[in-house]
Order: sequence, then C-alpha cells, then structure tokens
Amino acid sequence: MTRPASNPQVWGIIPAAGLSRRMGRTKQSLEFRGKTFTAAVTRTLLDAGTAGVVVVTRTLLKDELQLPCDPRVQIVFNDDATSEMIDSIRIGITALGCFEPHDRDGVLVVPADMPALRVESCVACIDSYLANAQPIVVATHKGKRGHPIIFPLALRRELDRLSDGLRMLPNIHKDQLVLVEVEDPGAELDIDTTEDLGKL
Repeated sequence: MTRPASNPQVWGIIPAAGLSRRMGRTKQSLEFRGKTFTAAVTRTLLDAGTAGVVVVTRTLLKDELQLPCDPRVQIVFNDDATSEMIDSIRIGITALGCFEPHDRDGVLVVPADMPALRVESCVACIDSYLANAQPIVVATHKGKRGHPIIFPLALRRELDRLSDGLRMLPNIHKDQLVLVEVEDPGAELDIDTTEDLGKL
C-alpha cells in the first residue's frame, strides 16, 4: 500500500566518507562506548525513530564500521577523495529513492564524527519538524548551532548550488528556520582532532 503524502516521515543521512586528515587516522571506525563512531550515530538515529538511515562511506571502510544489522539501514559509497561532505549528502539523498520518500518528508543529517549525540536530541528535532509546516530544523546547545539538521526533501535540488555546504541552507530559508535548544553537548561536539577525542 502506498503511504499517503500527508503523513511525513524523517529519514537519516550519515556522511561518513571523509579522510580524517586533521585526526590523522580513520575516525569513522574509532570506538565510542563499545561501538564505532559511525555505528553509534546510526543506532542513535534508528532509536530516535527515523524511518530509514543511509550511511555514505568509502568502500574500504564498509567492514570496519560494524553497522547495526537492520533493514532500515542502507550503505552507499563515495570514494572520491576530493569530495566534500555536501557531496556525500547528495549521494545519500539519491539513495533515499529506494525508500520512496515524499517531498514533505524530512532529511535528517548527522555526521559520523558526532557519536555523543543523544537520542533525545534527535527526537526533539524530529518532533519539531513534524509539528511545523516543512521547516528547516537545527539543534542548538547553549545558543550554538550543531546537529542534527533536518530539511524538507522538497529542497533537495537546492543542494546542488550550496557552495559552502549544508550550513548555507538555513541562511537561504530563514523564514523556515526553527531552532531547537537541547541540553546535549554532543549536539555540537564533532570529533576532528585528538584534542576533540579527549573531550569524549
């Protein structure tokens, strides 16, 4: 049975194809509380109630990530060493096609290097998206913007003209922006360096 377009859902995309140049080692497969970074973020998005999660990674990393065995998880690849995170997000959106999403559905993005992000923060952002009319939702912690960010799938074509990454989208559509304050340091803690790793 085809799902009515009037019942929006939220789908997750996890960009996990970066080369971790600042870290000096592959951070996607580093361990956090018994899981790899990427597996921890994937489990968080699943537990938060996303309808499905697309993990965009490099082919060589697939077996290292130890992702949850769940039919809602799809793995796709971005092996272009010159690409940026926005490129992985575009690949992830294309891959969402297998789930047959609607334009009113939300796309929730969390990078793989944010393993401390809490389920409750994602739930708060998802609830905010579903309660508003196609908003762009951004989590904040102590006034600082972080992740997740959720935007309507209807805006997917605009990603092709974002020269400075996904952060530009809320600035272009300020009238649709909804900020959700969360009591979660993990919402703004992305792990780029060994110093960041120590903060975990």
